[in-house]
This record gives sequence, C-alpha cells and structure tokens, in this order.
Amino acid sequence: MPVFYRGRRALITEHVFETVHVARLQFSISKLAEVHIIRCPGPERGGRFLGLSALLAALLIVPIVGLELKVVAAAAGLFLIGSMRALRRRAPVRWKLAATYDGQLMTLFESEDQTEFDQVCRGLRRALERSADNP
Repeated sequence: MPVFYRGRRALITEHVFETVHVARLQFSISKLAEVHIIRCPGPERGGRFLGLSALLAALLIVPIVGLELKVVAAAAGLFLIGSMRALRRRAPVRWKLAATYDGQLMTLFESEDQTEFDQVCRGLRRALERSADNP
C-alpha cells in the first residue's frame, strides 16, 4: 500500500487520511468530496497603534526643557518606534484543509506551518488522484 505522506500529525495512504487533532481521526479517501483550503488570517493588531499614538502625542505636548528631558524624550521615541515595529509583524496565518465527508463539512487538517500544510495537501491530492484512477 503506497504512503503519500507520513508526518508526525498526519498519515495519508491510498485508502485512508489519518490525522491527530484532539483525538486520532481517520477518513476514507473514497468518501471525501469537495476538498478545499481555508486561509484564516491571524488576529488584527491595529488597535494597539491607537494607544501608542496617544503616548506619542502626550510626549510631544510636554515641553522639552533641559538635557535630561531631551534624553528621556529620545529614549521614549526609540521605544515607541521599536514597539510599533514589533506590532506591525503579522500574526501567523492558519491554514485549514476541509472537505465534505459523509455529507458533513469536516476540517481534516490545520496548521500554521505552510510547508507542512503544503506537503499534506500534495499527499492528499495524490491519494485522491490514485483513488479516481482505481475506482
């Protein structure tokens, strides 16, 4: 029996798609229909920019007098810029592989690792093609 993908979270053979989610799940390849990919973007982080911009506005309102306050204002500005860069990094995208199985929409596999997800999708595609060639 050919194995199309074997990883720590999924096993795809000619007859079975097996995945470990909360429990070990098995899906018969012949009963899968309407297989599709769902891309779930990570949570938005834009709300924090409002707080940071308010902090920047507060710093600009305070009159900068003397060397000590200039140093504190410069340090606060550098901190603000560093925080904004950290917040601009996007949250990871979550990929889901879904299909209709015995009339119900099921999530077969999900991952934040795009390489792993692509390998599972490729393995399932090969298994589905093999199943269609050998009815």
